[in-house]
Amino acid sequence: MSPQTPDPAPAVEPQVHPTAVDPLARAGSEVLGGPAGRRLGGDGPWWVRALPVSLLLATLAVALGAVTKHHCRARGWDSPDQFVHACYSDLPVVYTSSGLATGAGPFSRGVTLDQPPLTAALSWLVARVVPHEVSAAAQRAYFDAAALVLLLAALVVVVAVHALAGRRRGWDAVLLAASPVLVLTSLLSFDLAALALATAGLACWARRRPVAAGVLLGLALAARAYPVLLLVALVLLAVRTGRRRAAGTTVGTAVAVWLLANLPVVLTAPDAWTAPVRSFLDQRAGYGSLWLLPQLVQQAVGAQGASGLPGGAVVALTLGAWVVWVLLVAVFVLWAPRRPRLAQVAFLLVAGCCVLGPSFPPQASLWLLPLAVLAVPRWRDHVLWWAAEAAYFGAVWLYIAGQTNTERALPPELYAALLLARAAAVAWLVVCVVRQARHPADDPVRATRGLDDPAGGDVDRAHDALVVRVA
Repeated sequence: MSPQTPDPAPAVEPQVHPTAVDPLARAGSEVLGGPAGRRLGGDGPWWVRALPVSLLLATLAVALGAVTKHHCRARGWDSPDQFVHACYSDLPVVYTSSGLATGAGPFSRGVTLDQPPLTAALSWLVARVVPHEVSAAAQRAYFDAAALVLLLAALVVVVAVHALAGRRRGWDAVLLAASPVLVLTSLLSFDLAALALATAGLACWARRRPVAAGVLLGLALAARAYPVLLLVALVLLAVRTGRRRAAGTTVGTAVAVWLLANLPVVLTAPDAWTAPVRSFLDQRAGYGSLWLLPQLVQQAVGAQGASGLPGGAVVALTLGAWVVWVLLVAVFVLWAPRRPRLAQVAFLLVAGCCVLGPSFPPQASLWLLPLAVLAVPRWRDHVLWWAAEAAYFGAVWLYIAGQTNTERALPPELYAALLLARAAAVAWLVVCVVRQARHPADDPVRATRGLDDPAGGDVDRAHDALVVRVA
């Protein structure tokens, strides 16, 4: 049997429990009574199976995220207090600062959301059920209403990841539900809503429903820009396998849905529609970005008026780096000895564009979370990433607080170190993906007998049609 052809699926497909195959998960299970037995999973009651357990953990994670915002919820989202106590959230701050609190529509004159159409519309819909006033009470009500919406979105993501992992590896969804990334970032913005649409779209693709996948990915693209990279991943795998029809249907449907979602805004409020693009082209290096390092170095050496890279240079470097990264991933997909899995390709694309972007805010790590779970379902690697994310999460708020309260400021050199540690943790996951794609025996998914690409949909178990040989 050629290395391109996966083993046939076995007649009996037992579930894979992390505590049985992952050393770190096995060691950690000792505090809960030891590794999973036959009663945990398909042979046990429904409430101890992978999906219910994952949904419960995700609910607890979002609830814990709300608890971490208690100080701001009780006293208001004021600077620098909201940064010092690490309880900042875009949700209530944008509600009162954008003009939504006046009762205006999301694309009305005087409202400055600078968000894609679907995210702006969701912000406005949540605003319809809370008081229209600029006050701490209105902020609290808006945050509470948005938290309920985002809890629902988190549950959708868990269900989608469970479906993408496949029946045999459904317990991999626990990696998402138990992640500190979900706790820390789920209630920072409406990114989780876009993530729910995108992940559900991938789940439809895995179930070989290309039209439904295109609809959901198109809606996700109307809420955030990053899902375009998921479409690129589908195209790259379609080129390698020759399975172009389903991928073309999904991409075409996604583009059509995106156009339909944007058309009303283009016709009625063109300035609001172009605002995110103008904001991107006018920005300087933001928090979390590698392009911020020159400014941090200037601050560390005590340079007066440290400003770092000009805005135009940041945009040019970002666009150039993105193009190079996508080309490198494309070459890797077409060159790898065995076709990489869909989640692996998507993770590589999204991770590179996050790290090389003009900013890498904490909530952007949500985009990586489900892809990392599916691409690298190994607890050790996730724990390393979680630690770096948690350290950076605390650092960025203290660094921002230092802009107005120098007594509680984080030194720029320490912030730079934690920024680099976070980028290095993401880079480590990239290395893991590349290594597993080159050596499928090291891939926990493909090392499971009978599995090729549970999330691959039309390209699952497909033969190669185009392989590029690089000398």
